[in-house]
Amino acid sequence: MKKVKKICVFCGSKDGKDPIYTQLAFELGTILGKNKIELIYGAGGTGVMKAIAEGCKQAGGRVTGMTTKRLFKIEKSELSDVENVKVFHHLFARKVAMTKAADAFVIMPGGLGTLDELFELMTLKYLGIISSPIIIFNINFFFDGLRAFVRQCIRDAFIHVVDKELIVFVDEVDQIMPEIERKFREAQKKA
Repeated sequence: MKKVKKICVFCGSKDGKDPIYTQLAFELGTILGKNKIELIYGAGGTGVMKAIAEGCKQAGGRVTGMTTKRLFKIEKSELSDVENVKVFHHLFARKVAMTKAADAFVIMPGGLGTLDELFELMTLKYLGIISSPIIIFNINFFFDGLRAFVRQCIRDAFIHVVDKELIVFVDEVDQIMPEIERKFREAQKKA
């Protein structure tokens, strides 16, 4: 059975108001590094992105950053030891490459870009284009509104009840890898 080797994390280029966002990002990066799972992320040298990459690198993990020319100028990477940074001309090409490269996805707090990436992943999974696990790390109740929105979509019959498994919400960093592995096994059995 295939194992999870690469996890793409979509998250913010800002720190957020509460230091818990960057602290838990660093912790998740450390978990990935210790488990020899390659981190794929937006190549930012600021905010939550920087914290997760630093955690992974310090734990001996491999980090691959994917960005665009414009984002690279805005979120310049100060992570000189990131082995692999790929720069794309367009945001769409970057998202396609990140989606193809990863075995699973983790969504952490972020802004509009993070939400764009999340909704695109959900749509791809809904349409059966990808089967990869999508885990939402609900730090500090950040995604409670999204959870309520998904429930409303189910109640109003815009999303089928079975489709609520498109995403999995976790509240603790130590729940992420077990959920990814569980969903990854389920997807392989269906394939």
